Order: sequence, then structure tokens, then C-alpha cells
Amino acid sequence: MAVPLSRLLSLFLFAASLCAGPETNLKLVWSDEFNDKEIDKKKWNFGDGVRIVDGQLSLEILPGSKPMFWRGSSINSRGKYSSKAGFIEASIMFLQTGGHGCGFGIGNEDGRAPSAGMGYSNGGGDSVGLGLWIVNEERGRNLSPKENPIPRDASYSKKFHRFGFQWGPNDYRWYVDGRLAYTIRISDKIPATPKPMYISFDHNRLPEAGLLKSFKDPQMGPEPMRVDWVKVYQ
Repeated sequence: MAVPLSRLLSLFLFAASLCAGPETNLKLVWSDEFNDKEIDKKKWNFGDGVRIVDGQLSLEILPGSKPMFWRGSSINSRGKYSSKAGFIEASIMFLQTGGHGCGFGIGNEDGRAPSAGMGYSNGGGDSVGLGLWIVNEERGRNLSPKENPIPRDASYSKKFHRFGFQWGPNDYRWYVDGRLAYTIRISDKIPATPKPMYISFDHNRLPEAGLLKSFKDPQMGPEPMRVDWVKVYQ
């Protein structure tokens, strides 16, 4: 029995809606594809260990002051670009080697109540966690869920995935590859933040002040965190 064309079209539109991210109904207002030879200093603050390699942002671990010790790297748009409530997404390849970590986050410029910060973190391998840091009249609180809502995926460290944040007057939302991964509702104890958020990426040093014992090639250091692009929608 043939399926009517109208029925096929509705099924297609339904399937497409399941895969559509929040950017579908928003306008792109800011982006960086890291296609230039150098990092744009008008957009970013950064130090040693952050550079562009093959059209991607590379956050590396650098040798420290002693043999086998390492320093982390970071980059952020604080004071140069921040976004009001909307959707921020980045294409990231996280780490394979354990013992060091990296993250993608957004946060308010001043950190004063009411303020908030949203984040993704990876310590190597197939697990990516998320968290919400809020500051109300009392103190700051980390509201990371007790059970990680992000499904394990062995490809987080092997290919790029899209990680996004959306926030507004009603809730905070985390997206992975365009799909809603977790929501925290605004309440009396979890305030909304009317303040703009700046963007940050970081590759943390290793435990024991950066001492690395098990990496395959200590002369080369751990693999970098890679960012292909970051986009902001409103």
C-alpha cells in the first residue's frame, strides 16, 4: 500500500524537528571559525600554548620549569565579547589521554549576584560532564547533576562534536550535537542571570602540580584540545 505524499512530508518534518537545534529559529550574531593564521586579539585573551593549527584552535599543555612538569593553557573573550541570553555553541574535539582535563564554558563578567556560569568538562576518554555555577545573595553553588546526563561516546576524543549552552528567564539548557541534553529550571534558589556571558576554553594542567607519569611520549606532552569553531545566536 503506497504511503500518501502528505504523510511522508509530515514524517520528514517531524524527524527534522527532532534533530534541529535552537539555532534554527535564531540569528547568528557572532562567530570565529579560526581560519586565520593568528588568533584574533580583538576577540580573545590568551597566553602561551594557544594557537591556530590547520584552521582549528589548539589548546596545548606546555613544559613547566622542571622536567616532566607541565603548564595548562586557556583562552577567553572576557572584556572583549559577551552575549545576552541566547545560544552559544562550539565544535570541539576533547581529550583521549586521561590525567589532564579541558573545558568549554560561559560566565558573567563580574561574578556578582545574580550571576551564573555554565560549563562542559572532559578528563579524557568517552565521558563529558556539565555543570552550573550560580551566585545568589548568599554564596556561589555548583549545581552539577549527581548522575551525568551526557551519554558516553567513544568518539568525543576522536572527532568533533557540537556542544552548546542556551539560557534565558526560565531555565538553563545544555545541548550536544543539537539535541537537548539537560535542563535546570529557574527558581527562588536558582536565579536567572540578566547579565551577558563571555566565552572560555581551557586545557588544565595535570595532577601533582602538572607531573605526568604515564604519558606515552613525555617529550611531546599530552594531545591538545581542539576547537573548530564557536558561534553565538540570538
